[in-house]
Amino acid sequence: MNVRPDLGRWLTEHHAVMDGDALLCRVPHTALDWTMLEEIIQHPLTSEGAMSEAQQESAPVHSLTLDSLVPEPIQRRFEVRAQINPGARAVKFGDDELTYGELDSQADSLAAILQDQGLAPREVCAVLMPVSLAMVRAILAVLKAGGVCLMLDPLNDCTRLAAALRAAGARTVIAQRAELPCCAGIGANVVCCDDNDDDDDACHAHWPDDCKSDGVSPACAVCRDAGSDAPSVVFQQHIDVLDRLESMQAMAPIGQGDSLLQDVEHVFDEAVWQSLWPLTQGARLVIVPQRERMSLESVRRLIEREHITVMHVHFRG
Repeated sequence: MNVRPDLGRWLTEHHAVMDGDALLCRVPHTALDWTMLEEIIQHPLTSEGAMSEAQQESAPVHSLTLDSLVPEPIQRRFEVRAQINPGARAVKFGDDELTYGELDSQADSLAAILQDQGLAPREVCAVLMPVSLAMVRAILAVLKAGGVCLMLDPLNDCTRLAAALRAAGARTVIAQRAELPCCAGIGANVVCCDDNDDDDDACHAHWPDDCKSDGVSPACAVCRDAGSDAPSVVFQQHIDVLDRLESMQAMAPIGQGDSLLQDVEHVFDEAVWQSLWPLTQGARLVIVPQRERMSLESVRRLIEREHITVMHVHFRG
């Protein structure tokens, strides 16, 4: 569709970014802004039509330094934030919330358990769970343990999950207790991780061994055609994910004091960078439970209650 002139101005002023079927934008503050947002969600635009020239030119320019060629792994940026301000709020899911210090400590404990269970550096570890606090903790734990994170949808049947694990060479799976029945026939070592594991033995383990991963180490594995019996796997290095985070940061800068609302309709392949973007910038991630199908008015109330400043919204055309 053609972009209305006033809609184009709204997109530019609110730093909106179109990426396939996803929209990232600053939270509206007026009735006109909300009308524009509702129109975009109901009538999706093409990425070519929505991106302004200024946004297209705002991609980060990397200087050729040793640090930029071989940067530290992604989780180091989160760890620095956790050390600087451990009491800052990091992630909220429903009524449960963790600070940076709590999330860092719990991820360390889970990473140590993964290493004790045999997860080797650069080995693939699958995360089989819905969007939750546990999912964010598991992503960080895999990276801290030196592993490669493979996100899998728990709604897939056991046969397809097993096919994805074989294709990626994953021998370890992190799952919530509710997902354990679907892990019975996949032939992998299963480590349980729930949202309320703060009272569990999982949060009292020792620190993980330091792994010599860097920017060129694999960070995540993306399973293509995960719903088929013969999926293919594409590996992404830490530097690939960091480039994505820096591109998002250049187009819509966030930092301490910002709260990013993550939509429940997220794509599992994108869960790693979507979760780590605010956490590597000192911002707060707010995840809406999938059971809550929210109207526009409910979103408004949530934004006001949680002081949301940035939204990541998926929509259907």
